[in-house]
Amino acid sequence: MENYMTDVLIFILPVVACCFILQRICRKSMDTIQYNYFRDLLLLGAWALCALWAGTPVSRFIVGMAVLASILGMGQRLYPSSLWKGSYLILGLVFALFGPRIAFLALPGGEYHYFQPGVSILLTALWIAVFPLLLQELDNIPGMSGHLVAISFSLMLITTVFSGQSLPEAFFLSLSGLSLLGVFWSRHGHMYRRMGESLAALWGTLVAGTSVLGVSKGITFSTLLLLPLGLFAIPIMETSLHFVSRVFSSRSAPATVLYRKLISRGLDHPSAVRFITSLCALGGGLVAISRLGNSLFMILWVSVTVLFTGIALLPFLRKMGENGEASGKPTLWRTAIDNVSMNYALSRSRGAVTSSEGLSLVATVNALAVLEAERNPRYSEALSDSFLTLADGTGLVWALKFLGRPVQERVAGIDFMAGLARMAAAERWPVYLLGAKEEVVVKAAEKLQELFPEIILAGWRNGYFDPEDPEIPREIRESGAKVLFAALGVPKQEIWLHDRRNDLGNILAVGVGGAFDVISGSLKRAPLPWQKMGLEWLYRLFQEPWRWKRDLELFRFAGKVFLTRFGGSPSEKKEAQG
Repeated sequence: MENYMTDVLIFILPVVACCFILQRICRKSMDTIQYNYFRDLLLLGAWALCALWAGTPVSRFIVGMAVLASILGMGQRLYPSSLWKGSYLILGLVFALFGPRIAFLALPGGEYHYFQPGVSILLTALWIAVFPLLLQELDNIPGMSGHLVAISFSLMLITTVFSGQSLPEAFFLSLSGLSLLGVFWSRHGHMYRRMGESLAALWGTLVAGTSVLGVSKGITFSTLLLLPLGLFAIPIMETSLHFVSRVFSSRSAPATVLYRKLISRGLDHPSAVRFITSLCALGGGLVAISRLGNSLFMILWVSVTVLFTGIALLPFLRKMGENGEASGKPTLWRTAIDNVSMNYALSRSRGAVTSSEGLSLVATVNALAVLEAERNPRYSEALSDSFLTLADGTGLVWALKFLGRPVQERVAGIDFMAGLARMAAAERWPVYLLGAKEEVVVKAAEKLQELFPEIILAGWRNGYFDPEDPEIPREIRESGAKVLFAALGVPKQEIWLHDRRNDLGNILAVGVGGAFDVISGSLKRAPLPWQKMGLEWLYRLFQEPWRWKRDLELFRFAGKVFLTRFGGSPSEKKEAQG
């Protein structure tokens, strides 16, 4: 066994090194879409090469079935149909007839229950069929599948090495899986990108097949199935029916209760994924300890998993503390600002999209917008009814701090739009662009497609239309868009969205002002030093000199802030009297 382990390492290391070098070389000469397809094909080739060089007939069979599963996943993605999901049952049956099977069940006390051949074939077929579907289900949360697969292979490798049994195939597949996951980690562990149906099917079959070979079935079950069974509090019978129904249904209804609760409490997406996977690692580790019974290993693994879980808990506890301290909204005259961070704003927005509770308006306001709300009741009403009102503007952040009402950070509208577009691409939410000139919105759409290749653009149109035209909201609603970026200018965009809230359907609408001009390249964003000094308005004034009259209002804003600090503004006195 030791000689075989050495041989496997000798064969795998060159393959891993070549994959790493090829990725580095091709990244510079390919666009994002080509590069991602190249990496997926390189991964399949690496698995095939490792199996041919260092694998046994059994491990080659498992890798071959996994490649076949990835082809089924590709067909599932290109031609969506419930029949593709049913094909994994056929794949599992072929695996059970010609490959290794689940022949017995380990019982407490070291006893074993051996199955009849027919029962063994049925259990193996179901076991192999469930995991590709399970990983595709978990892949609805970007980053989740990759992290759980890494944990599963790590536990299976450790268990295989410390079990004291001769399990060469399990060792080869576990080590190869962990090594290839490491070299392709940016593809599998990306927190804002899914693996996709093809890779989820590949890794699901590999995990299931590897666990059949050794003493890892319980570990695999606890690590990957602990999530829907335990953390999501779904009864075993309901879960069994759920996965059976997934075979015959093309609709997606991911069980993400815990994840959504974490997000709703303000935890950002990466921290929520790490927190959940750490709990799964802890559960799988406990099962491994019970199987091995090695005191030294027990101390080591418990120490590592407790430390891992503790590290994953820190962002959660810190975020809870931040939310407790900053639960109130600082108000400047008539405008209440949400005291949130960028990550929290994105997390709240994700919750709004998935909840489907009508229109959720996100307004990004700066100093001039706050002044506009003072004299425009309709705009003030739209802001007061908004889902989120974010502090976009260094001047506004300074004013709130000067008045003793600070916010956590500035949430720049264009940065928020970029973060939301990245999330929409990962979540496959259709996006609609509304506003600006025709050539600008077209270029903005093209740039977003270039930056986020997986983004779904439901449509776009320029901002030159009759605000009372009922066809515009109908067109947006029927496009199926989940996110709407409106660049109609302040305050027109917020007022229009607020007035059409009953016509736009279930959608997250964000007023982004002149963001399309910057994204399309029509305007340049101020360099970082200018942003830090709060001089973005001056940099834009150089590009659009006609704005000088509007920017004079900034001096009025500063004067009013000083009056509020030292004497109280008339508007605040009226509110206090009221």
